[in-house]
Amino acid sequence: MGNQEILIKALGENRTTRDESLAHHTTLGIGGRADIFFLAEDSGELIRAMRLAKNLGINATVIGGGSNVLVGDGGIRGLVVKNTSKRIATGSKRKKAEAYRGEAVEARWQADSRLGNLKYDFKDLDYDEWDEERIEVVLDSGVNLQGAMWKLLDMGITGLQWYARIPGTLGGAVYNNIHGGTHTMNEVVERVVVLDKDGEIRTISGSDLALGYDDSRFHHSGEVIVEVVMDLFLGDKERAEAVAREWAKRKSIQPFNSAGCVFKNISDIDKERLGLPTTSVGYIIEQVLKMGGYKVGGAKVSTAHHNFIVNEGDAKASDYLAVKNEIMRRAKEELGLELEEEIVMMGEFKE
Repeated sequence: MGNQEILIKALGENRTTRDESLAHHTTLGIGGRADIFFLAEDSGELIRAMRLAKNLGINATVIGGGSNVLVGDGGIRGLVVKNTSKRIATGSKRKKAEAYRGEAVEARWQADSRLGNLKYDFKDLDYDEWDEERIEVVLDSGVNLQGAMWKLLDMGITGLQWYARIPGTLGGAVYNNIHGGTHTMNEVVERVVVLDKDGEIRTISGSDLALGYDDSRFHHSGEVIVEVVMDLFLGDKERAEAVAREWAKRKSIQPFNSAGCVFKNISDIDKERLGLPTTSVGYIIEQVLKMGGYKVGGAKVSTAHHNFIVNEGDAKASDYLAVKNEIMRRAKEELGLELEEEIVMMGEFKE
């Protein structure tokens, strides 16, 4: 019996599938197949699956909600674990922030309703909660971000309203230190529990996560986020709910048949150098490069929000990359811009 068969038997033949299409597990709907696919329903199953694979010398990859990722047409070798752990628990209350708030992260987010098809702004929704009473919340990394936001708001716990309509899990949100308007996850992440490359469980404080603009230590460390402990607020529930609803409404132009924004917005230095009214790459793609609707195969620059590449139904990863690379080429040749990618590449990409 080979190691893959041993792994399948250990995880349960009725719990695993072979040659699972990963296109069914990403928001973009693109991706080849996983050799072995396992759905972990709680953190214990996630840890056990990863340790079993390590002990058997089998490559293991964890996915969550499948947003912000592009899986190659060649699929992913070894084991793919889809993390659907769901635990949310509240902890101690305190009068003011005692935990790590995080250094300010410049999200380079800027919008203006007058600029092309970028039809939303955030400034009128933003407010400060830092004087509110605090509460510790412990969340499994597989918890759906939108589900967590609304459940916590129902409990009178605020702080996640800035991330309305962003798909994915809490683990993915911390992995990329996502931004909602002017807010980033590092503001409220107190600590995380991880499974490290040696199969050991470790707790890491928020100050050691290297949370930057769409970046963190997890892009390079090989650690798997198991649990996130957040320092949230017992804030104004009604106001937070209103912000979440309105922010989701304004962002409704963002297409769901995508992996999210393709590129990070440009710096203020480049904005001033080029004489642009915004740091938005969506504006640049639409108004400067004139690439609205540019298409290769089934992949197309969205005409609703030009920093999104959408799957029109039959796109391959190679199509997506061709569109992305053409945008990067034109930005470099015409504007001298080195665009930075936000999308995480996973698996094998065919030539």
